[in-house]
Amino acid sequence: MERKVVLGIDIGATKTRICLGDVDGNIYAKKVYNTREVAADLASFVVHESMRLYSEFKDRGELLGIGIASIGPLDLRRGVILSPPNVPFKEVEIVKAFKEKFDVMVLLINDAVAAVWAEKQYGVGRSYENVVYVTFSTGVGAGIIVDGNLLIGKDGNAHEVGHIVVDYSGFMRCRCGGYGHWEAYCGGINIPLFVKKLLNEKYKPHILKSMLNEDYSSDNITVEKLFEYANKGDWLALKIVEDEIGRLNAAGLASIINCYDPEIILIGGGIALNNKEIVIKSINKHLDLYVTNGKPLIRITSLGEDVVLKGAIAIIAKPPHTLLNYVNRAV
Repeated sequence: MERKVVLGIDIGATKTRICLGDVDGNIYAKKVYNTREVAADLASFVVHESMRLYSEFKDRGELLGIGIASIGPLDLRRGVILSPPNVPFKEVEIVKAFKEKFDVMVLLINDAVAAVWAEKQYGVGRSYENVVYVTFSTGVGAGIIVDGNLLIGKDGNAHEVGHIVVDYSGFMRCRCGGYGHWEAYCGGINIPLFVKKLLNEKYKPHILKSMLNEDYSSDNITVEKLFEYANKGDWLALKIVEDEIGRLNAAGLASIINCYDPEIILIGGGIALNNKEIVIKSINKHLDLYVTNGKPLIRITSLGEDVVLKGAIAIIAKPPHTLLNYVNRAV
């Protein structure tokens, strides 16, 4: 029998990745692009590059299908990406664009939901029936499996945890328009704004003694610098990372734990993968303040930056029945 291969697509707010892999989750080839640079004609670009990638590696096997994992919100039945708050494109009919060029199964799913399915099929999640994946990257997102079932929801967006309210005072406004949302404080695109506001309104007397002072003065605060200074032991940077961002991450995770009672939470995304120890330490420092259910294991994903790509492969190689039922259900 000829080996089956899958095209996996990961459309993130920062990077868009395309890969060819097999049904066991092995990736043979991968291309990475800047999402903003290809956003003007995203569907056509991704389809063209996918066709080119597959043509280069046709000898690897017969194409089984195409899995697309994207930032949300999404319309899963129509196969459309619906105006995500952190990227410069509106509605993208991504599934239709692929079906016009490929005569195979094409499925669309949220990127963090793809990641939790990757964990369940190929990662640490294989040993558990109740698994959560949380990403700390440009935004905050999650995928959730309860009793072995991948959660989808009535509109296919059951997992938008980035919009959990972690601060009812509304100190920060989310790009979606809501106030106090987790992502508004702890998403990578928003952290510099949060830090600047904290320095202006809460920590101004301490700025001059901090490594953050130069970046604050030049209005050039970045996530990378903030965590670099915190890891070096700068008091103010560490205070913000552990007791501001870390506390809010703990509150958000506690909401997930209290609602879904997972056995394990796996954490990924660029912020977490680049700052593993301090991210986990900061969450554990505050989690007991908010959680009521028994605490699950909390670990960094073992699948690294390819977790979403592997999830895109997994939804084709081993399609979750809840996704198939949702997509095929009559409206």
